[in-house]
Amino acid sequence: MKRMFLKIVIDAAIIIFVLTIIIGYRALRPPRMPILLTPSDLGLPYEKVEFTTDDGKKLSGWFIPSRKASAVIICLHGYPANKSDILPFVEFLYPDFSLFLFDFRAHGESEGKITHFGLKEHLDIQAAIKYLGSNPETQNAKIGIWGYSLGGAVGIISADGNKEIKALVSDSAYASFPEMIIHYYKNLGPLKYVLGFLSRGLGKIVLRADFSANSPEKRISRIKCPVLIVHSQEDEFVPFEHAKRLFEKAPEPKELFIVHGSHTGIAGTSEYQEKVLNFFKKYLYQEAK
Repeated sequence: MKRMFLKIVIDAAIIIFVLTIIIGYRALRPPRMPILLTPSDLGLPYEKVEFTTDDGKKLSGWFIPSRKASAVIICLHGYPANKSDILPFVEFLYPDFSLFLFDFRAHGESEGKITHFGLKEHLDIQAAIKYLGSNPETQNAKIGIWGYSLGGAVGIISADGNKEIKALVSDSAYASFPEMIIHYYKNLGPLKYVLGFLSRGLGKIVLRADFSANSPEKRISRIKCPVLIVHSQEDEFVPFEHAKRLFEKAPEPKELFIVHGSHTGIAGTSEYQEKVLNFFKKYLYQEAK
């Protein structure tokens, strides 16, 4: 009887370990979503651009120039997605601002085989900022960040100590990545903690870093720019509690904008667009006077 019980325990442990490897491998190598929309489909002028990160990843992006704008918004997509997925949701920022969209490493048309969930994606943003600084059209432009979900989290991480980012809108971002792993397995009961622990261990082996290092709530207190935290109270993927924690730890000036709907219901209302547009205008134009 004891042998049978021991065998069941060992078999269960093996199954859980293998399951963690399979799920973790798939998570680190997100599927390449096709580019289904370009700025020209929305009647927007644009240039295809390529730029390289400090660790050698070539990234693909779009620059949407506005003649009336003296500031540019870098727009960051979620996971797993690409620049075309967020294009309809940031179009309203044009022509008050020029827009710069790009695919994170391992997404869309950019190089890279695995995602790092923010551990290295901040290098992608730094490369984008460096590209804008070298472009005659934008070298003197003030820079804002609009990021959704993973993009919002990476935006916070990138703004930690970065004086080049003058305003940040973080939409539907998580506060703690390790907590998101556990939340992902929420339907598995107590087993979610085991899988969360094993997933963090897998991250340390594959990425050689602790996932807690890319938790925005540990970084947001050091950001050097105004921040607008946007989150839905009904978000089924990233609990609203994450937004409250981020807002509490963010330095002034800060704003919390509560919306309603699912995690994927971004930028869907005129109220949202007015709020975000006015926030960027205030801190990228009015405050500069």
